[in-house]
Amino acid sequence: MSKSNGRRGDDDSSTPMNVTRKQFDWAETRPSAAVTEYISAMTGREQTDFAPLYETIDPEALDSLVDSSDRSTPVSISFEYAGHSVTVRSDGELVIKAPRARIGR
Repeated sequence: MSKSNGRRGDDDSSTPMNVTRKQFDWAETRPSAAVTEYISAMTGREQTDFAPLYETIDPEALDSLVDSSDRSTPVSISFEYAGHSVTVRSDGELVIKAPRARIGR
């Protein structure tokens, strides 16, 4: 356990994050589509407001890697997209971490 000295560190604990989890059935929803649709819904912004997912990660590769229909070992892919930390798991879980909005002037 590290000692806190009040200074901002390199780890994620220095930035408060909102964590949202949602379960999907990858047989019904492509993981790449779930990422863009869910971030759009979370932020209240249109998907076209964000850079295309393919500028961050290959959507077809993402879909293929987390397709659990022929895998016996769980797979988890993490990446940054539209200012959010994203983790897509082969068990159907999508985890989105977004920085908390700071209120102040």
